[in-house]
Amino acid sequence: MTSEQHNRYVAYSFFAYAGFQSFWLLFMILWFSLFFWGVPQQPGNPEFPAGFVALMMGIMSVFFALFTLPAVIAGWAMLKRKPWARVAGIVGAVFCAMSAPIGTAACVYSLWFWTSDRWKEVYEGDSSADRSILGLSGAEEFHSADTFNPEKDWSREPPDWR
Repeated sequence: MTSEQHNRYVAYSFFAYAGFQSFWLLFMILWFSLFFWGVPQQPGNPEFPAGFVALMMGIMSVFFALFTLPAVIAGWAMLKRKPWARVAGIVGAVFCAMSAPIGTAACVYSLWFWTSDRWKEVYEGDSSADRSILGLSGAEEFHSADTFNPEKDWSREPPDWR
């Protein structure tokens, strides 16, 4: 399988996670609605606090949306090959990890893709052009402190940033 296909499948796994979360949110809202508002009022029982249940369902919906939104953003960024898709993919994977089984599978697959070298085959072409425009050097030009040679390394002229 090519890296481009892995990129697409990771994005689809994020969308599957979002769909799974949306399904359970809808299921819980329907269940609460049928359970609490479907029960007829019986004599002698105190009135049911419908406002409190509606508030709790609203808070629950906001939390579901907050935990699902990073995955949707990451999936969209990966399909559109945005330069910030790697960061969004890792953040989306961390949020997905908390929801088993589909979220955990999406997390593992996404982290495997983003921590291996496969993502570079899809995204590296765009970022290397940006680095060369800015005059930034790659890792091959990096010198650690133990290999520093003052005569050789200080003889270079600084880059022209104008």
